[in-house]
Amino acid sequence: MNIAALLDDLGEPVGDEFSAGWDQSIATYPEASLDFLTPEVFLETRAWSDLPQAFDPLLEKTAKAVLSRRSLRYLAWHTYRLAHKETEGREFSAWPELDHALSGSGGIFYLLLVMAGIPLLRETHRGRGIPEAVTHATGADFCLRSARYERLTGGQPGMEQRLLNWYGLVGSGDLYRLGRLEYHFQPFKGALRAYRHRQGGQVLALSEADVHYDEEGYVAASTADASWTSTLTDAAGQITGFPICPSGKTIAEPVALQADAWDRVLQPGDRILGMHIPEGEAMTLERCRESMAEALVFFPRYHPEHPFVGFECMSWILNTQLADMLGSYSNLVKYQEELYLFPLPSSGTDGLYFVFDSAEVDPDNAPRDTTLRRAYLDHLRAGKRLRGGGMFFTKEDFTRFGTQHYRSQFAAAMALAG
Repeated sequence: MNIAALLDDLGEPVGDEFSAGWDQSIATYPEASLDFLTPEVFLETRAWSDLPQAFDPLLEKTAKAVLSRRSLRYLAWHTYRLAHKETEGREFSAWPELDHALSGSGGIFYLLLVMAGIPLLRETHRGRGIPEAVTHATGADFCLRSARYERLTGGQPGMEQRLLNWYGLVGSGDLYRLGRLEYHFQPFKGALRAYRHRQGGQVLALSEADVHYDEEGYVAASTADASWTSTLTDAAGQITGFPICPSGKTIAEPVALQADAWDRVLQPGDRILGMHIPEGEAMTLERCRESMAEALVFFPRYHPEHPFVGFECMSWILNTQLADMLGSYSNLVKYQEELYLFPLPSSGTDGLYFVFDSAEVDPDNAPRDTTLRRAYLDHLRAGKRLRGGGMFFTKEDFTRFGTQHYRSQFAAAMALAG
């Protein structure tokens, strides 16, 4: 079945990304059956997870409708293969809504495709000897996303198709939820290099070269908005670059590190634990500390083949504006103060989707029912952009978590830099 015939039968538009990998999907289509759409598989996953039993009739009805129509069977296999069998992550926001083809049950179709990754997750974790409690905490997270879908659609159950990219990672078995936070191995993506002073132990991050900054030291929205551009050189025994303050902005005055006095401890591409912050209970400092401490024991035990430098996260939750918006008593702000923050390119609307369930918000009419929502709306009504941010925390420094270590040693690090 070619794409033109598929789209003609579905009667719904798709984006250009949809066609990537289609020929391979056709070549590998399992003529016998699509096991992940059989009740024995998805009902067992539903029972294993925290999804309400009331979903069973919806799942069964939608799966039956998909299996009875050739175009939907091919679409299901194409989506499943790209989400759960490919090693490279794909974007699924261009996939059809399917509300026409499935009489309003497009969200259930994508919920079934998300659930299809759970047996793969469980099998992989069993093979690695991962405790069942960790597997369940990691896999059952899709129930929270399903609840978000209901909020977005006014009570219609299902799942957003764009989330298949994330749940492809979940299904791979390479993501682990440990207490409050989730982790997976990835190369460090921050545009910086961090150094530790050999005698004093202070850590100082320098910006990578060619990053455009605004006058405040944050990554500029565009080159036209840039006030200055970073440089970084390593020559003649000296490393010269622009220092990043642990509070999350880059300073427009370069410093020079003597190479024989500083060791590089982090650079782009280093293996690190990428941290994800799932929605749910409050992010207290103690819960975050407990989760990170557990990760430092868990990963050397179950993945000794993958030594790592520390932790990394890039998120709207690391927006340095939150300190002014929420105050120092906020759990989010308290957590930020423990980390080495660094600036990132931002859209100006970072976090809106997670705070309001929509990336488009009218500041005058949006709900103001939480402290965070009120703070965001006041910020937007003042005509200000929103930022995201990044952080790192090295393994060696974790014994100092809770002391605002990176901020407290920054002045000494700068003095040593000269």
